Amino acid sequence: MINQSPRLKLFFLTMFLFLISVPAIAANNQAKVLSVSGQADFKKMGSANWESLNVGKVLSEGDALRTSAGSEVVMNLEGAAKTAEIVVRESSEFVFKTFQHEMDATDTTLLDVSLGAVLVKAQKLVGNSKFEVKTPTSIVGIRGTTFEVSVAK
Repeated sequence: MINQSPRLKLFFLTMFLFLISVPAIAANNQAKVLSVSGQADFKKMGSANWESLNVGKVLSEGDALRTSAGSEVVMNLEGAAKTAEIVVRESSEFVFKTFQHEMDATDTTLLDVSLGAVLVKAQKLVGNSKFEVKTPTSIVGIRGTTFEVSVAK
């Protein structure tokens, strides 16, 4: 058995106490695609390329989504629990601008809708959680309701 020095034991104890005292870091929420009718595409944050969107795909903060004419996408948004179901209508485009879950069960969601319509069926928010939808002319904040936001060309 290796005999550890008191200094080494103190170092490991200090590191352990430091790690458990560090504030919780935000984790990304996820949007899971439940259905796609017609043609829809997504672009991962930092990418220049649009890819075809399929059922089961998971999108996260910074990702963009667009639908073609006659198309629709249904997604579940999840943080600590299901935070909303959204229906992305035809000819729409938006970005998951902010999409995070804090370890204290606070969810922060900001959808930036630049074109088209998005139907949001939001669950009742807990504590300081925020759910907002931004358009070129407004920002809508909700606490738990069903609403639709439309942006014309």
